[in-house]
Amino acid sequence: MTMIHRLNDRQLAPLAFVAFFSFLLVAVPGWGLPTITLGKKGLIAQGITPGGRAIWWSVAHEHPDSFVTIVHRLEEQTDTDLDGMVVFEREEPIPEISLWIAVDVATGAYATYAPEDFGVTELDLPAEAVVEAGGRSPADEFREVARPLVEVLLVRPGTGAWIQRAGDGGDTDQDEIEGEILFPIGGMTPAGTSPNAPSRYVAGDLLLSIDIDQLELSSLVVPPPPAAGTGQEVGR
Repeated sequence: MTMIHRLNDRQLAPLAFVAFFSFLLVAVPGWGLPTITLGKKGLIAQGITPGGRAIWWSVAHEHPDSFVTIVHRLEEQTDTDLDGMVVFEREEPIPEISLWIAVDVATGAYATYAPEDFGVTELDLPAEAVVEAGGRSPADEFREVARPLVEVLLVRPGTGAWIQRAGDGGDTDQDEIEGEILFPIGGMTPAGTSPNAPSRYVAGDLLLSIDIDQLELSSLVVPPPPAAGTGQEVGR
């Protein structure tokens, strides 16, 4: 799916997943964190779970007619030949100002790519991005307080991925606070063959957010709930 509008490998699921994936990294030759390289036919993601699903996700600034055009790309691919590799084919050159991500849906591991002259900027998404249900909201939400226009991908390893584009004061922004974006995760759009979006976060969920103006990536793996009596709550 490619959408256009105009302006007018680093993490694995924590906890019990870590031990399991650490075993796989040793036991299965060539299987590990994904990487993206540029090939003759497009971008190549390697290190995907053999036979698994991969989500290609990209935001680019393109200039086909002298005006900045924001191009959004989202595509699901299945590694049908079991070689741990999928290819995003392109006949045209990769846009000079673009950010590309390939996510292994089975594990939540991901790789990033950007043209060398542009580069990838990745930051930590603050814990406050995860807003648990309670008070005025019956469902969990995503909050952004530093960027006016974002595209967010939520990945639940082994289950699916969901996407949402939101701008401060836009139709998907559920609060009335200037300088803050807030939306329920249950309304996010399924990527590829993913089921409907969940209404609650679980530990190990991966959140990726792209600043559409700056093409900077922010990431967060949802932590487990705090132990009883610690007085700490996620997103509060």
